Amino acid sequence: MIQHSETPSAIADGVSFLLNLNASVLSLSIVRLGLKRVLGIPVAALLLLGTSMSLHFDESTQSTETSKPAIAIADGVSSDTKPTFVGRDICKECHQTNYDLHAHHGHKSTFYLADDPKIAELFDGKTYDAGEPYGTYHYHTDEDGLYVTLPERFGDRPFRLDYALGSPEGAITLLSLIPDQQGNTIAIEHRASWFNATQKLGPTPQEAPGPMPVQAEAFGLKHQGNVMRKCVYCHTTAGEIENQTVVGLVANVNCEKCHGPASEHVRLARQMENPPKYSVGKADWDVESEIQLCGDCHRLPMTISRSELREYPDELVRFQPVGILRSRCYLESERQLGCSTCHNPHESVETVPMERHVKKCVSCHLESESDHVACPVSPKTGCIECHMPAKQLPGIHLDFHDHWIRVHEPQ
Repeated sequence: MIQHSETPSAIADGVSFLLNLNASVLSLSIVRLGLKRVLGIPVAALLLLGTSMSLHFDESTQSTETSKPAIAIADGVSSDTKPTFVGRDICKECHQTNYDLHAHHGHKSTFYLADDPKIAELFDGKTYDAGEPYGTYHYHTDEDGLYVTLPERFGDRPFRLDYALGSPEGAITLLSLIPDQQGNTIAIEHRASWFNATQKLGPTPQEAPGPMPVQAEAFGLKHQGNVMRKCVYCHTTAGEIENQTVVGLVANVNCEKCHGPASEHVRLARQMENPPKYSVGKADWDVESEIQLCGDCHRLPMTISRSELREYPDELVRFQPVGILRSRCYLESERQLGCSTCHNPHESVETVPMERHVKKCVSCHLESESDHVACPVSPKTGCIECHMPAKQLPGIHLDFHDHWIRVHEPQ
């Protein structure tokens, strides 16, 4: 698992480290981006790692008896001036094209109740041998939800699985919210996930197992505080964790995750022939602002440890902004290369033909332009395979293109 800085001072230390690591525009750009995040967003919004602590199994079992969580999505439009969420189906009234594109995007399906039939059927009746020091998990559903047992350690005592993060088209990881010994909410990220590529359960990418886990942690990795909240934040449009449930939930990453609550925009659009634009960002929106927005969940350098920024292990390909910000294409374009330069944020990359991405590369790397560098090996084809190859990380069964654009050594 990628480690994260834990305090503003640690982030500042990481920024200084980057300056020493590479006294170039690379470091300055990351510093500029990182400091804007530190100064502009509360530290609570950063993805930090919690420390491990044990909890009583009795308390976690008690949490399975609480009221069933529910997904509530606003379907009306408030007349109040304070904007509220309206849901993507309301956006469709005027934005049919983007609505249709988003319907095939991974962002459309990122958060479920674990007892949703399309999720429960992936686990119900199955077993998964997690090996030592855990054992074999057994899954079942009843009228109250989806549960897992660990007979070798706890007999037939069930542990409730509350939420599902991810997509059935990619991978699904289960999350439970339970109280610790002090009554504070913690999250248990289940140790088994379902992978569409293999059509079976496999290990959730997590920290390497430590000493024999006790009680609820036998079912998964414990998260608390900012890490726990970030899990929900990045897989939903809106939602807050309160007393072992998610309240104010607008599931999945929809239009309003980036654009913000749209009720006032919708009200004006229904009253006016030419309503004010409702774009992402403010008047001074720029490429760095865009990378910050995407990097809030897809990660920024300030959330990665110093050693990993220096060594750039394969695991970092999951975090595209980290790669982009150290690429010459970004640094030498006067920081004009952003996420939307190549990607339509409403459109799934899986539906885009490779030729369209290559065309984007060639449009900048023109042989006829003396101030651009054209590839001497293949100036018009093969850009992605050579300079942004796809990598599959062990156990994840998903391909990630390396966004640190560079000449790669032959494999």
